[in-house]
Amino acid sequence: MSATPITIVGIETRDDGSSGQVTIVGMASLTGLSVGGGPIIPPPSSGGHPEHPIVIPPPPVDPPDVSDTPPVSLVVKEPPPFGGWGWLTGYGWGYFPGPGGAGPKR
Repeated sequence: MSATPITIVGIETRDDGSSGQVTIVGMASLTGLSVGGGPIIPPPSSGGHPEHPIVIPPPPVDPPDVSDTPPVSLVVKEPPPFGGWGWLTGYGWGYFPGPGGAGPKR
């Protein structure tokens, strides 16, 4: 269970009718609060199995030909403008989503 610091400032009323300012400093937590649930899976479409909402195609198997690439170039193969796989020197294949973060289309 997680807790967070808390400060409460208020006014105390005494039995004799007087009052005074009080400050209570402590830790607050919610009893029974925990991480739970699980993945949110959309219902199957037309009797099929549910599919994850983010579908990234598998990367290409072979690296691109780098023989004609300048040695100072980091990007050897640009990803398509709509998003896809690109090759970065020193890193390999990397997936770059298209504009708007819409991801790949089928």
